[in-house]
Amino acid sequence: MKWFVCFALLALCISCEFNPLYERQVEIVITEEHPWKKVSHRPLWHTLVYYDASGDLKHVHLEGGTTKATIAVRRDRLTVFCAYPLSSLFPYGGFFYPGCRTPIVLDQKQGRLASLLLDAYPHNAQAIENLNGEALVAMACDVALLDTSKFLVDLLNGTVDQESLILLPKLAITLADLPAGYWINERSDQRSFYFLWNDAIEVEAEGLVERWWNQEMQLCLTLYADLVEGTFSTSLSKAPLW
Repeated sequence: MKWFVCFALLALCISCEFNPLYERQVEIVITEEHPWKKVSHRPLWHTLVYYDASGDLKHVHLEGGTTKATIAVRRDRLTVFCAYPLSSLFPYGGFFYPGCRTPIVLDQKQGRLASLLLDAYPHNAQAIENLNGEALVAMACDVALLDTSKFLVDLLNGTVDQESLILLPKLAITLADLPAGYWINERSDQRSFYFLWNDAIEVEAEGLVERWWNQEMQLCLTLYADLVEGTFSTSLSKAPLW
């Protein structure tokens, strides 16, 4: 009977493809409430994206109201996580690395950097996995003001220097000709605003995609700013449903 139990446990470990010698289970947690949820009182669902211990890209669907997941990661290397609200909105990001605290808290401050690293992973997985996790957390807030193309090329080549980390000035933008209403930014640390007919709103844009949601009109305003070129574009579309 004892051997049967041992064999069953061994078979269970093999079927789950989890190796406790090289991997560990960590809990991923989203603690920040999304600004659109605060207004709509409807929880947003998320798509959790990461590369597993075998280097395969994984997508995990988190139902609305689900803010936790347990994931197997390699013990000896960096693992990058992004949770995208409604699969495509500004992500909550976070990092597991040897010696870090758990659970792994995903937040918007780390979202931009985490998303960039996930996109770069197929080009040089080893370079990403060997990055200093503590250094990444410290610089995460500034990434939206970097020349991200140069930063990623230098990062993947192992030649990041002071020039790669020069912060660019934000871009002053005037928003006009919008439908009236309350426009809610998708990021907790950015400005939401009321817009009246024939009004104009001044914003300072960072080098990323930024969205505002108008609940009354069910519209989404999307802004993309290029800090290197000093240009921007905006578009209006139907708001995502959830």
